[in-house]
Amino acid sequence: MITKTEAGERDFSVQYLRHGIPEAFKVFFFEYYSELFSFSQMLLHDRVAARRITMEAFFLLWDKRSGFDSAKTIKAFLYLTVRNKCLCYLKASGDASQDEEVIPASLPPELLRQLFAFAATTV
Repeated sequence: MITKTEAGERDFSVQYLRHGIPEAFKVFFFEYYSELFSFSQMLLHDRVAARRITMEAFFLLWDKRSGFDSAKTIKAFLYLTVRNKCLCYLKASGDASQDEEVIPASLPPELLRQLFAFAATTV
Protein backbone atom coordinates (compact mmCIF):
# COMPACT_ATOMS: atom_id res chain seq x y z
CA MET A 1 0.00 0.00 0.00
CA ILE A 2 1.28 3.47 -0.89
CA THR A 3 1.62 5.92 1.95
CA LYS A 4 0.49 9.52 1.69
CA THR A 5 4.14 10.61 1.76
CA GLU A 6 5.06 8.31 -1.14
CA ALA A 7 2.08 9.54 -3.15
CA GLY A 8 3.16 13.13 -2.52
CA GLU A 9 6.70 12.31 -3.62
CA ARG A 10 5.39 10.79 -6.85
CA ASP A 11 3.32 13.88 -7.59
CA PHE A 12 6.42 15.96 -6.89
CA SER A 13 8.35 13.78 -9.38
CA VAL A 14 5.59 14.37 -11.95
CA GLN A 15 6.19 18.11 -11.72
CA TYR A 16 9.91 17.61 -12.29
CA LEU A 17 9.19 15.26 -15.18
CA ARG A 18 6.91 17.87 -16.77
CA HIS A 19 9.84 20.30 -16.68
CA GLY A 20 12.17 17.83 -18.38
CA ILE A 21 14.30 16.80 -15.40
CA PRO A 22 15.89 13.45 -16.38
CA GLU A 23 16.18 12.26 -12.76
CA ALA A 24 12.38 12.41 -12.44
CA PHE A 25 12.07 10.28 -15.58
CA LYS A 26 14.48 7.80 -14.00
CA VAL A 27 12.21 7.53 -10.92
CA PHE A 28 9.27 6.40 -13.05
CA PHE A 29 11.43 4.15 -15.22
CA PHE A 30 12.84 2.21 -12.28
CA GLU A 31 9.45 2.02 -10.60
CA TYR A 32 7.43 0.73 -13.55
CA TYR A 33 9.84 -0.92 -16.00
CA SER A 34 9.80 -4.43 -14.50
CA GLU A 35 6.03 -4.72 -14.28
CA LEU A 36 5.54 -3.29 -17.77
CA PHE A 37 8.15 -5.64 -19.19
CA SER A 38 6.37 -8.58 -17.54
CA PHE A 39 3.06 -7.36 -18.93
CA SER A 40 4.40 -7.07 -22.48
CA GLN A 41 6.19 -10.41 -22.25
CA MET A 42 2.95 -12.03 -21.11
CA LEU A 43 1.22 -10.67 -24.21
CA LEU A 44 4.00 -11.43 -26.69
CA HIS A 45 5.92 -14.44 -25.34
CA ASP A 46 8.98 -12.80 -26.86
CA ARG A 47 11.55 -11.26 -24.49
CA VAL A 48 13.36 -9.22 -27.13
CA ALA A 49 10.20 -7.65 -28.52
CA ALA A 50 8.84 -7.10 -25.01
CA ARG A 51 12.00 -5.24 -24.01
CA ARG A 52 11.93 -3.08 -27.13
CA ILE A 53 8.26 -2.22 -26.75
CA THR A 54 8.62 -1.41 -23.05
CA MET A 55 11.55 0.92 -23.78
CA GLU A 56 9.58 2.58 -26.58
CA ALA A 57 6.71 3.26 -24.17
CA PHE A 58 9.10 5.06 -21.81
CA PHE A 59 10.64 7.06 -24.63
CA LEU A 60 7.16 8.11 -25.68
CA LEU A 61 6.46 9.13 -22.07
CA TRP A 62 9.53 11.36 -22.19
CA ASP A 63 8.38 12.93 -25.47
CA LYS A 64 4.90 13.62 -24.05
CA ARG A 65 6.00 14.44 -20.49
CA SER A 66 4.49 17.93 -20.41
CA GLY A 67 0.96 16.53 -20.67
CA PHE A 68 0.89 14.58 -17.40
CA ASP A 69 -0.39 15.83 -14.07
CA SER A 70 -0.26 12.75 -11.82
CA ALA A 71 1.54 9.47 -11.33
CA LYS A 72 -1.73 7.63 -12.00
CA THR A 73 -2.04 9.12 -15.48
CA ILE A 74 1.59 8.23 -16.19
CA LYS A 75 1.08 4.61 -15.16
CA ALA A 76 -2.14 4.37 -17.19
CA PHE A 77 -0.41 5.91 -20.22
CA LEU A 78 2.46 3.44 -19.97
CA TYR A 79 0.17 0.41 -19.71
CA LEU A 80 -2.02 1.54 -22.60
CA THR A 81 1.01 2.31 -24.74
CA VAL A 82 2.59 -1.08 -24.07
CA ARG A 83 -0.69 -2.87 -24.72
CA ASN A 84 -1.30 -1.04 -27.99
CA LYS A 85 2.25 -1.54 -29.21
CA CYS A 86 2.03 -5.26 -28.35
CA LEU A 87 -1.22 -5.58 -30.28
CA CYS A 88 0.31 -3.83 -33.29
CA TYR A 89 3.32 -6.12 -33.08
CA LEU A 90 1.10 -9.22 -32.97
CA LYS A 91 -1.05 -7.93 -35.80
CA ALA A 92 2.08 -7.47 -37.89
CA SER A 93 2.87 -11.16 -37.22
CA GLY A 94 5.85 -10.37 -35.04
CA ASP A 95 7.61 -8.29 -37.66
CA ALA A 96 10.22 -6.51 -35.53
CA SER A 97 11.10 -4.21 -38.41
CA GLN A 98 7.68 -2.56 -38.41
CA ASP A 99 9.07 0.60 -36.80
CA GLU A 100 12.40 1.78 -35.47
CA GLU A 101 13.05 2.54 -31.84
CA VAL A 102 13.46 6.28 -31.51
CA ILE A 103 15.72 7.28 -28.64
CA PRO A 104 15.09 10.85 -27.49
CA ALA A 105 18.17 12.99 -28.05
CA SER A 106 17.22 15.11 -25.04
CA LEU A 107 17.94 12.31 -22.55
CA PRO A 108 21.53 12.42 -21.27
CA PRO A 109 23.75 9.59 -22.60
CA GLU A 110 24.73 8.49 -19.08
CA LEU A 111 21.08 8.12 -18.11
CA LEU A 112 20.40 6.12 -21.27
CA ARG A 113 23.27 3.77 -20.39
CA GLN A 114 21.75 3.25 -16.93
CA LEU A 115 18.29 2.57 -18.36
CA PHE A 116 19.52 0.09 -20.96
CA ALA A 117 21.71 -1.67 -18.39
CA PHE A 118 18.74 -2.00 -16.03
CA ALA A 119 16.50 -3.26 -18.84
CA ALA A 120 19.10 -5.84 -19.87
CA THR A 121 19.18 -7.33 -16.37
CA THR A 122 15.42 -7.42 -15.85
CA VAL A 123 14.03 -10.92 -15.84
